[in-house]
Amino acid sequence: MRADRRAFWWATVIVLCTALFGFIGRTQILLDGLALPRVGTIFFRLYALHEALFLLILLLSAVLVGALALSYQPSDAVPGRERFTITEPGNAALGVLALLALVVSAVAASMVMHRLPFSMDEWNADFQARIFASGRYAAPLPAALRSIVHAITPVFVTYLPDSGSWVSPYLPGYALLKTPFVALGIPTLLNPLLAALTVLATGGAARRLWPGDGVRQWLALLLLVTSSQFLATSASSYSMPAHLCLNMVWLYLYLRGDRRSFTAALFVGAFALALHQPFPHALFVAPFLVRLVRERRWQRVGAAVLVYGASAVACLAWMRLAQPIGQGGGGLLSAFAIPGSAIVWVNALSFSLLLTWQAPVLGFLALAAFLRARQLDKPLADLAWGVVLTLGFYLLYPSTQGHGWGHRYAYQILGNLVLLACAGLGPMLATLGERRTRIAVSAALLVAVAIQLPLRAVRIERFVAPFATGYNYVTSRNADVVLVHGGTIWYGIDMLRNDPSFRGQPLVVMADALTPPQLAELLRAHPGRVVEISDDELARLGMIRRSRLAY
Repeated sequence: MRADRRAFWWATVIVLCTALFGFIGRTQILLDGLALPRVGTIFFRLYALHEALFLLILLLSAVLVGALALSYQPSDAVPGRERFTITEPGNAALGVLALLALVVSAVAASMVMHRLPFSMDEWNADFQARIFASGRYAAPLPAALRSIVHAITPVFVTYLPDSGSWVSPYLPGYALLKTPFVALGIPTLLNPLLAALTVLATGGAARRLWPGDGVRQWLALLLLVTSSQFLATSASSYSMPAHLCLNMVWLYLYLRGDRRSFTAALFVGAFALALHQPFPHALFVAPFLVRLVRERRWQRVGAAVLVYGASAVACLAWMRLAQPIGQGGGGLLSAFAIPGSAIVWVNALSFSLLLTWQAPVLGFLALAAFLRARQLDKPLADLAWGVVLTLGFYLLYPSTQGHGWGHRYAYQILGNLVLLACAGLGPMLATLGERRTRIAVSAALLVAVAIQLPLRAVRIERFVAPFATGYNYVTSRNADVVLVHGGTIWYGIDMLRNDPSFRGQPLVVMADALTPPQLAELLRAHPGRVVEISDDELARLGMIRRSRLAY
């Protein structure tokens, strides 16, 4: 009991310090001018514009929880009455919550995200899916366009000069999942469906971890479906919902324990490894595989080595195809570096996002579970190690996440945190008692639904809308070719989003990348069908002018 109380008190202190650091970090962002619309500042601008209120909610939550803890005396508890007892969520309740996640995220994809793959990471998955839908793995460029390929190739797309074709450099699994949805004209429906499956898998995993414990099963589900990050990212076009979904499906199958389920888990994991990047699943699954080795379960270890090894070979083969030597920027390891103070600061800011985008109580519960890690059951301990590995791994990545809602790089372990939060319920009960715990959890979920979710939706929509308007304006011009500049527009380069089959929209060309003869040739090839869009036009549509101030 005393150890539980100490763990929860330290969790409260950590949450309080995280909120205070967030305010200090936000102030530093503003003082350093990092919130100005310049190249590479979108992470800081989003933080400065959007996080103050939610940091305040986190700070007040820590103060209120501390006050509740101080006023509680364990000796006042009535024996036998300090227990939550709630009926387990049945299949019908699980289905309703899954359907709710699907509907909310699908509506948000339209009304909040404007059906726009906002970042170029998101758009690249759609780009590759459209290539797959055409029956190819790469999109050949017409010979007439290869001389101006530098002016028409979107950000992150790889041009293969040997074949004169385009391909996305990312692993193809997520694009394969999206291919039928793109072919049917409903590309934004995939992630809401994955959100629904994530709810079902998380509920199934909670049943396996806490059979008969309705409180923890309900808590896992409610923490997930009230998460602003879960719903916002499920409404986006990121691959992260697929990573989270397959990780939770893997966990559910693993917890079933039988040979058939373990085999199915391995094949789910093999596909998860090839979704977009290998790291999200590799870091999640590594602790479970290490435990198999420690327990000398050699048959399962051998099967895992075989299946994951085959997936890794396939991933490397695709990377060699999509990122030929000479275009890869120095290889996979060149993207990582020993962390300095700046990247530690960025990761600390990102950690605060991991708390401010969830129901306020999740941070207290999950941190309390971490601080009592030695008492965790083996699967929960492995989930905790997955969180540590993931957060530690991105300390080696010397950059911000750029675009994203919440801590995007940690999204794939959101299920880990939700389940660990359920494990932290014991320390919370020991510190607050049953009545105060009920109040704190209920209030946090109410805040998540009544304050966090609507405010997050409004702010995301306002941020995305000008980009969606600008993109729709560019691609709806009655022309064969649209010339854009984008030099003075923040992320104006993102207007360069050509369809791999060059159908359904004009060819978008970065005008400033053309030589005078190349421009003259375009005008001759498309007489009267070339339209030029100035940066002033994009600015009038609401797109942001890039700051002229230097770093």
